[in-house]
Amino acid sequence: MNPLFSLISRNTRIFFRDRTLVLLSLLSVFIVILLYGIFLQQTQLDAIEQFMGVTEGAKVMVNEWMVAGLLTITGMTTTLGAFGIMVKDKESHKTNDFLTAPLSRATIQLSYVLNSFIIGLLFSLLAFIACEAFLVLTGSEILSGTELLEVIGIMILSVALASSINLFLVLFINTQTAFSTLSTIIGTVIGFLCGVYVPLGAVPAFVQYIIMYFPISHIAVLLRQTFMADSLEAVFEGVPAEHIQEYQLNYGVIFELNGNLISTTFSLWMIVITTLAFTLISIFIFKRQNI
Repeated sequence: MNPLFSLISRNTRIFFRDRTLVLLSLLSVFIVILLYGIFLQQTQLDAIEQFMGVTEGAKVMVNEWMVAGLLTITGMTTTLGAFGIMVKDKESHKTNDFLTAPLSRATIQLSYVLNSFIIGLLFSLLAFIACEAFLVLTGSEILSGTELLEVIGIMILSVALASSINLFLVLFINTQTAFSTLSTIIGTVIGFLCGVYVPLGAVPAFVQYIIMYFPISHIAVLLRQTFMADSLEAVFEGVPAEHIQEYQLNYGVIFELNGNLISTTFSLWMIVITTLAFTLISIFIFKRQNI
């Protein structure tokens, strides 16, 4: 296992020395924070005002909604940034040097994946700590022990899913220029596909289906349900159930496909199956590329 740990350590050091990679990894996070401050928060509050008066509790709930989306995006973009090391190695032909060394192809590929997972989880945990502090300071209740474990578990699934998808994408990228373009596209599009930049209910039906079949969006749903559980109950107390469900559907707190509400179990299975599928496909492609 020493060669694997050595490669992971080497990849991690290179990542943190490259400020461009780090900034690209966090670009979409800054975009979410900026857009939220400018208009996303007020848009939600205006929607809530149609059902009831806007209270401090409503503002807390909207903040929790934003945090769930931000943590989802963080997992995707930071793992992608970590795979920039893999692209650098391919462009400089260092991958070929590794292949001539007494290292298996599985070890080489696993080092990139684990490096991506570690960096993605590290950034996600740091973002979570900062976001939880923000929520508590703005009036939210601190998460219970059970909720804390749920959030950490979801983030682990999020980083694993993002790592598998990004590995698949990066296998077809061979230059830093192409990788920068991919990072910009992913950093921009991911906010739409997770229903963060534009509420789910504000897009056409066919786009809603794309979002609901996009596995990463289910991470956002699970996080929203965990963060917003108490505030939803408090804010919408006395409001008819149909109005509560309308809000949840419009803002991606729950998904509805073919007239049926999607369960937590369905979301978890979609995340796990997608992670395994992209991992297996990527292993096959990597071996074909390096025969």
